[in-house]
Amino acid sequence: MRKRLRNTLVAATLAVAVTVTAVPATPAQAAPRADGMQAMAFDWVSLVVAVAGHLLSGGGSEDAALKAAVQQIVAAVEAAKNDIIAHTDAIAAADVQACARQHTIEFADIENMSNTVRQIWAQNATGCATLATAYVNAVQTPQAVDNIGHVLPSLFAIVIAARGRAGLPNGINLVIQDQIRSYEAVVAKLTPTNCVKKGNKEPGYPREKWWECTAYNGDWGQSGWVTAPAEPVRAQAENAATRNTSRPEALSGLPRLRALGV
Repeated sequence: MRKRLRNTLVAATLAVAVTVTAVPATPAQAAPRADGMQAMAFDWVSLVVAVAGHLLSGGGSEDAALKAAVQQIVAAVEAAKNDIIAHTDAIAAADVQACARQHTIEFADIENMSNTVRQIWAQNATGCATLATAYVNAVQTPQAVDNIGHVLPSLFAIVIAARGRAGLPNGINLVIQDQIRSYEAVVAKLTPTNCVKKGNKEPGYPREKWWECTAYNGDWGQSGWVTAPAEPVRAQAENAATRNTSRPEALSGLPRLRALGV
């Protein structure tokens, strides 16, 4: 009964991921960005949760549900590979750039590896994610944060999938904790500081107020207008201004990662 419930949970999570992402054959469906790159239009967190949830509930590396979840991640990485590599090449730290690129390229062959090789490969991928976590928490330049922020979702998906298929469930909780820390850093460091509360008052009408924010890349965003004494929501303007950065994906992924309870 426990195994049936676990497999049902994984299948349901995958269904959500596939419905949301509709993993395409190529990354051409991704939305264009102002910086010339394409935004990776995949729900990476749902894919991670499917595998991590299976492993955290005691699922095995050879279970059909686990293999199906891993194959969804393989398909997503393959579809978005060009975009992932483009963002990886923009990372300033050579060691992070090299390991992220290597594991993105090699991930498609995970089923062609012997389990001994797969275990070593998964451990190396974990080291890369750990390095990326340290980097995003240390770096301060918004552009540098954004570059690594675009790579973190697929990198952690690769690590979770690799550890799952290699039969290395121990440490999954720590990997998820690192992903949460990384996402928190991306959200905090890309939250606009250039924000102004504005207001106007036309004769005969109540005073209206709103927030305006400008992100590091020059994108502008505005909150909804409210009538005094209500206060406008600054987060609305922050989110609108950072729409073309890696911040929205990190922000939306955090509640689901925290819900794993690791």
